[in-house]
Amino acid sequence: MLVINIYYTGKDGSARKFAEEMTESGTVELVRKEEGNFGYTYFFPKDDPEDVLLVDKWKNRAALDRHHKSPMMETISKLRQKYHLSMRVEQYFETDGKSVGDFEEVIRTRTAVRKFSDKPVSDEMIKRILEAGRYAPTAKNMQPQEIYVLKSKEALKKIDKATPCRYNAPICLLVCADKDKTWKNGDYSTYEMDACIVATHMMLEATNLGVDNIWIKYFDESVVRKEFNLPESVYPVCLLPLGYRAEEYAGNPLHNKRKALAEYVHFV
Repeated sequence: MLVINIYYTGKDGSARKFAEEMTESGTVELVRKEEGNFGYTYFFPKDDPEDVLLVDKWKNRAALDRHHKSPMMETISKLRQKYHLSMRVEQYFETDGKSVGDFEEVIRTRTAVRKFSDKPVSDEMIKRILEAGRYAPTAKNMQPQEIYVLKSKEALKKIDKATPCRYNAPICLLVCADKDKTWKNGDYSTYEMDACIVATHMMLEATNLGVDNIWIKYFDESVVRKEFNLPESVYPVCLLPLGYRAEEYAGNPLHNKRKALAEYVHFV
């Protein structure tokens, strides 16, 4: 299940008036009747009269996409403008504590984000993302990855010297591989392949946890090596900026552009 938390903030009680009009006009009930909607409920914090929380639950991403294309969205948008509300959005995949969520949803939802908000990523989230990388397969299980978690102001300033592509993310994973600890076959080494598999596991787990991300190769290797004093055998493979997309981020226009299977799948 996909769970969306939307925080509406206004002035002089406008957020609560918005929620009341949404309910009294019948708009809330219409949304609840949409295919795939599992819940659409407003909550009012006692200690903050200017905020309203909407918990919006959908069966999957496809159901949410249909909702976003429905006439309801124009009605909701006009009401939000009427009451001059700002909004903050959080997205989660609800799990049973054992599963890792709906994998089909994760691989379709994961997208490159190129503008992050200042909202920090919790240490618990970071740990779970790193754990996903720890369980990634590597050649001969040699696990040559070396991960540098860049979250201090000093570390982020250093990585900004090497690339313009952090996009304001509050944390960045520098994914490296130790060439001396990788499997080799003649002149071929799997260090880069192994590190990319590790990075992919972490990207997908980040998405599963509602943490936005992007895969970056555009950086100056010599600057990275100097700024982080990397050992000679440790090779920087990619960067993973992590965080929560900025409210005004329009999305990745190429996200849904995929070749048909027939263009590259060959049955022999």
